[in-house]
Amino acid sequence: MDLPLAPIAFAANTIASGIAAYTDWKTGYIFDWITYPLIGLGIILSILNGQWIGIALGIGIYAIGYFAYKQGKLGGGDIKLLAGMAVVQPIYQGQLFVLSVLLVACIVACVGLCIQYVGSYLLSKPKINWKEPRKRLGFGMVIALIVFLAYSFDQGIFSPIQAIVLLLAVGMGILFYMLEDEIKVHAFLKRIPLEQVEDDELLAAEHLSHEEKQKLGKDIPALIDRGDIARFRHAGMHTIPVYRDLPKFAPFLFAGVLVVYVFPGVLSAFIPVIA
Repeated sequence: MDLPLAPIAFAANTIASGIAAYTDWKTGYIFDWITYPLIGLGIILSILNGQWIGIALGIGIYAIGYFAYKQGKLGGGDIKLLAGMAVVQPIYQGQLFVLSVLLVACIVACVGLCIQYVGSYLLSKPKINWKEPRKRLGFGMVIALIVFLAYSFDQGIFSPIQAIVLLLAVGMGILFYMLEDEIKVHAFLKRIPLEQVEDDELLAAEHLSHEEKQKLGKDIPALIDRGDIARFRHAGMHTIPVYRDLPKFAPFLFAGVLVVYVFPGVLSAFIPVIA
């Protein structure tokens, strides 16, 4: 990016991600008045700079993110924020900016969410069946992670600090994965009246009764829209199970933006330099 445009990209991504983190934390939403101007600014910067990689990245991120959104894995505002940041700042210090931000955000999220939700769940003193297939797979993943990090450290691929950070973040992520089903029930599962269902509510389909599943058939949505509410009513349902108060991801994206801008190259061992 040409020097005159670099401060604009820095300010735009930092301010937009910061505001998005605040609104997501307070309301659960990342509003269009945050993301659309960011995307528009990115398009203008791309035109002024004569580079189209940012627009291409933004389109790619939106396409992939939309699939994740429809599966209930990522919020629509998060996707537009990521796309906007990619358009505004495609490359930073020779690396894909949004990939660096996303990696840092995932590392911080793995640690933070594991401490919060796994800690809260374990403090409730549950009876955990560690012999379940998901738990056994998790143990196997931990062993594979330790072997991989030991080999990488021995070969000089990772520094001691990088290896410790990876072990901590990925290890906590694996622990969260092992206990995910129990945590979702403990922290997020609620059965609410249809009148209280909001747009893009995440349906806890696995907690529908057998009778409810038979009434709805095979086409059971992950995200609920107005048409789905009409279907539920037609099926004689008055309440449905949903996941609410899910973790907010924008604060972690904001942390990723700050880390990548303040400590450029911090992820050089994980992300190849392309320019």
